[in-house]
Amino acid sequence: MKSHSFLRNLNRYVVASVISNLVAFSLYCAFVSFPIVFTPITAFASATLLALPLSFSLNRFWVFSSKNNILAEFSKFCLGYLSAMFLGMLLLTSILKWTQNPYTAQFFSMAILGSSAFLVHSLWTFKSIKSSKLPL
Repeated sequence: MKSHSFLRNLNRYVVASVISNLVAFSLYCAFVSFPIVFTPITAFASATLLALPLSFSLNRFWVFSSKNNILAEFSKFCLGYLSAMFLGMLLLTSILKWTQNPYTAQFFSMAILGSSAFLVHSLWTFKSIKSSKLPL
């Protein structure tokens, strides 16, 4: 039963991630096309922050079907999301040294970070809270 739930969540997470990342990547491409205003790093940060509400909503309501405290989960999600964003900036900077193509660099950065984000969200952000008896 647990493996079924894990696989269902993983499959849904992949779909939700594709949707969120397509939105973020589209925004990134739009922003990076204005090099006077955006560098690849500022385009990444802006696109990531704008995609955050969509990503949270898809994960909370569809992937993990959470009924926990929304403010606590949103705080955890933002912490994990912002941590991933900063790691993504470091990763993007490193990949840009290998390739000068900002689109290719962002694609690889997103692919690498996505797998670790599922573990963070399933084990911490949206972890199901079971009611238990308090010790007397």
